[in-house]
Amino acid sequence: MRALFLEYLQVLQTDFKNEIGCASGQDDMASFPDNYQALFLAGIDGVPVAACGVKRINEHDCELGKIYCRPAGRGQALGKGLTQAALEYARNNGYERLVLSTESVMVHAIKLYKSMGFADIQNYACGTAGCSRFMAYDLKP
Repeated sequence: MRALFLEYLQVLQTDFKNEIGCASGQDDMASFPDNYQALFLAGIDGVPVAACGVKRINEHDCELGKIYCRPAGRGQALGKGLTQAALEYARNNGYERLVLSTESVMVHAIKLYKSMGFADIQNYACGTAGCSRFMAYDLKP
């Protein structure tokens, strides 16, 4: 998990350069995995290729974070499966929303989130957030 998350952070900085404000302020790896309530891992033939985590934001919201899939796993619906696992976790643990932050250049991710029922929302983060786009999935019945 740690290796996948660190690879994700490296990709944000190298592949997207300065277009990803989210790349800064990702210092939560110092206390990894303690700051996550749940971690999800996906693999192909026993090899880990995708991961994500869920963090508590407040009593109503939890956050989908660091969802990443290595190139070898792309196109196999692993991101969708991980997001569904995070939604199920949030629902089963009494949260009202699963929120996330991203950037507009992450076109494939945004398309996936929208297809799954996520909608744009205002910034849910406390303080200044590096990301420019915020989305949520409403879990209330």
